[in-house]
Amino acid sequence: MLSEGMNRRKFLRVLGVTGGGATALSGCSTDNVEKLIPYLVPPDNKVPGVASWFASTCRECPAGCGFHVRVREGRAVKVEGNPNNPINQGKLCSRGQAATQGLYNPDRVREPLARAADGSYQPISWDDAIARVGERLGTTAAERVWFVMGNEAGSFDTLVTEWLAAMGANPRVVYEPFGYEALRHANRAVFGTDALPSYDLATARYVLSFGADFLETWLSPVEQAQHFAAGHSYHDGEMGRYVHVEPRMSMTGMSADEWIAPIPGSEGKLALGIAHVIARDQLASLPSDILRVQRLLDEHDPATVSAATGVSTETVERLAHEFTEHASVAVAGGVGAQHDEAHFTAAAVNILNYVAGNVGKTVTFGVDLNPAGESSYASIASLVSAMGAQRVGVLFVHGANPAYTTPGGLGFAAAMRGVDFKVSFARFIDETAAEADLILPDHDPLEQWNDFEPRVGAHTLQQPVMQPVFDSRQTGDVLLEIAAQLGGPVAGTFTATNYKEYLQARWQNIQRQLTDRSAFETFWTNSLQQGGVWTAPPTRQVRLAAGAATAAGETWSAPGGEEFTLIAYPSSALFDGRGANRPWLQELPDPVTKVTWNSCLEINPERAAELGIAEGDVIEVTSAHGTVTVPAYLYPGLRRDVVAMPIGQGHSEFGRYAKDVGASAFDLLDSQATEFGGMGHYAVVSLRSTNRHVRLANPEGRNRQMGRGIAQATTLAALAHPEEHDEEEHGAHAAPVPEHIEQILEEWQQAQYEEWRQRGNYAVEDLPNWAMTVDLSRCTGCSACVTACYSENNIPTVGPELMIRERGMAWMRIERYFEGGEGEEPLETRFLPMMCQQCNNAPCEPVCPVFAAYHTPDGLNGQIYNRCVGTRYCSNNCPYKVRYFNWFDHSNANDAVFSWPDPLRWLLNPDVTVRSKGVMEKCTFCIQRIRGKQNEAKISGEAIGDGDIVTACQQTCPSDAIVFGDINDPNSRVRALSQDGTRGYAVLGGLNTRPSVTYLKKVRNVSTD
Repeated sequence: MLSEGMNRRKFLRVLGVTGGGATALSGCSTDNVEKLIPYLVPPDNKVPGVASWFASTCRECPAGCGFHVRVREGRAVKVEGNPNNPINQGKLCSRGQAATQGLYNPDRVREPLARAADGSYQPISWDDAIARVGERLGTTAAERVWFVMGNEAGSFDTLVTEWLAAMGANPRVVYEPFGYEALRHANRAVFGTDALPSYDLATARYVLSFGADFLETWLSPVEQAQHFAAGHSYHDGEMGRYVHVEPRMSMTGMSADEWIAPIPGSEGKLALGIAHVIARDQLASLPSDILRVQRLLDEHDPATVSAATGVSTETVERLAHEFTEHASVAVAGGVGAQHDEAHFTAAAVNILNYVAGNVGKTVTFGVDLNPAGESSYASIASLVSAMGAQRVGVLFVHGANPAYTTPGGLGFAAAMRGVDFKVSFARFIDETAAEADLILPDHDPLEQWNDFEPRVGAHTLQQPVMQPVFDSRQTGDVLLEIAAQLGGPVAGTFTATNYKEYLQARWQNIQRQLTDRSAFETFWTNSLQQGGVWTAPPTRQVRLAAGAATAAGETWSAPGGEEFTLIAYPSSALFDGRGANRPWLQELPDPVTKVTWNSCLEINPERAAELGIAEGDVIEVTSAHGTVTVPAYLYPGLRRDVVAMPIGQGHSEFGRYAKDVGASAFDLLDSQATEFGGMGHYAVVSLRSTNRHVRLANPEGRNRQMGRGIAQATTLAALAHPEEHDEEEHGAHAAPVPEHIEQILEEWQQAQYEEWRQRGNYAVEDLPNWAMTVDLSRCTGCSACVTACYSENNIPTVGPELMIRERGMAWMRIERYFEGGEGEEPLETRFLPMMCQQCNNAPCEPVCPVFAAYHTPDGLNGQIYNRCVGTRYCSNNCPYKVRYFNWFDHSNANDAVFSWPDPLRWLLNPDVTVRSKGVMEKCTFCIQRIRGKQNEAKISGEAIGDGDIVTACQQTCPSDAIVFGDINDPNSRVRALSQDGTRGYAVLGGLNTRPSVTYLKKVRNVSTD
């Protein structure tokens, strides 16, 4: 009950003034939103300053994570993971956090476009556009109509299938660049099913990856990161062990306790060698049908495997014993490890899991993950052949960009030019849309009704969270309008007049399948509020197929001499290139190389020195299929005979943020489909120096700690038996602080709050003291926290030139350090998230001449933007270098190098000040969230509980590495973790800055052999 004198409208008005809090999660769309500007007279269900939240589904990759969209005054301003969704459970990756930059991207197609006689695009009306399509379909033979689409598993996929069938046209061609064809082929050969299983990384205490980047792009990375952190991170004296086998140490491999770099393409041989030892020594309860693969295993004894892989026999024996000592799982099929014989590797790993008894335990079939739909590269190659043979008269393209994501030698764009009539539903003029005759822009996923089925039993919903930004139209509605125009049996196939009706009809079937007896409106509303419906599918048993023994055995033919094996791997941020037009993702340092706004060729430093190649030298990379020019990056996490290049850059179209940035690794790959129907991501290349040099936009600084103990680590054995192991040595940073200095500091801090205490009659010790802990044993370096911070705090991107000049504005960065790697010493990588440490003896505060930097009574290092005059004394005095100076007014398009062009500025969070030129800025532990929750508590009279306030970085972190709270609360998680006497430490703690951020040492479960 509200108190007297406080009616509902007054309560919400007061709450809105605070800028904090959100209404209950809404399950209704914002169809009644009238304008995308603040309301002078708001509707009853809209209060200025109070956010509405809508559940929807992330479509930035095929994983199908659920998220909640924060809407203020009709504008979507932030996305967060949906905790109800079993796939991501409230977490989100960098690509998901950048979804609003697709919604408000200034390079979106704003209305239907038709190609004019001079080759340019001219706007036309929707009625004219649909009439043109209907007229062309009416004069084209049905067998000459083709439809290419990405993975749209769900109602839209069904609509397209029915629409094509009603016309008698060819079945739709599904194309996802990462189709997992090798893994499906291996499952079919070994187990008789091409379904993708679920891998239980949480239960497994031993994870063995053969090139699967399960923390980056493989299958469902956010879900897998959560499970991996649960099973692998240190907790109560226990943790799992992770071994990564791949010629290149990926970001996923950087989290491994051991990295093994075999001869490229020989990973399957190693898997069979491990299985051989398990069967030979009967290290596990062997399956009854092992005789089907016994001969294959006999051929892969450790000595033979060692000669083929370059891995010692001792290591093969050891891995076999370790793999069977605990619950284990082996994974393979990563796109970056997809060479021409990748299906043999995946089949060998299947056999290893089967021999070890993992199938049915940590590897379960029945869930049937669906990250690529029915996609295969072979199908898109067949379409190119059909276009070349003039068998395609009308081509529709939706949700795919095959002109970019296929090798240049395939010639998709050239073949497309020979088609009489091409229609694209792209939201951007990408490489494929640029060849179209008609562009009918689809709604952004945040503007449309839709659903998605990322796996069996998971039905997720999308709903429009705001009115369309431009004059786009949902493709489902367009197809239904075209069907109505065609008339006859095509029109009679569909009873729905719009796509929402079609979607709801499908969901009525889902309700019946679930035996839900409530009214459909109730079921529909509840599903919208939750973000979908989920059921646990029954698992099914699989056995070895008759031909399993012939499914594995071959290896990639690695080159010798001066040639290299090139690994083209997917970018953890840009995915297959679809994220390249998001400036947040372009400016996000790659977790491995730390390079932004460019491509690079990774090469082993020792091999580079022999070839006279320095970092930044521009190298011409040539394969039998093409040539690209790219700067070199020296990376120790590579074999000497391997070079690597990320996929995602090198667009010739796709808007201002992507066009002509970097080079495309697809141009180096073979256009011929492999035996398993996929595209090979390995190539044999030669290198030639161009005698040019560029400076990479790389903010990493030094990649070694120089003994300063910034990112500290220990081992599981050292924690269990500290008396038997020496701690890492770190150089001294400062002399001990004299006691009288400590007393002076205490008196000075008390004096700061004297006036405040007298005015409020409070004691400082009664206030909260906000603090944070970061568990380095959980941090995988994925950088989702960095993008979440950009989105929450209106941080501008500055572009490649200013990044080269080290003027990036990120309030939070992921520092990456290498240890070892010299001689026989194994290479180790450590990640450390670095943000403002909120020092209780902050060096920045006393040097500010205008007191813009100050300490709040609740322990925050505040920054008053209106008071700052830009002396930068605070930055000079900060040992952590976490304060950033605005060299440009990013809200002014005439001043900023990279500004907020309309409508991109619509994503700005209204709760956070947009800083201007000449102002210092930094992390404040999301103070707007703290103050908003405090104001809510003041109105409601309820105390703030532990976990009620969540920072943006903490909220999105897939591995739950970040914990925030009140360190004065004796029952808070942050207090318990910060008091960890064995792992807790402060970065540069010897400087007596008294940080409020406590780091927990990374724990490595290294082999004791």
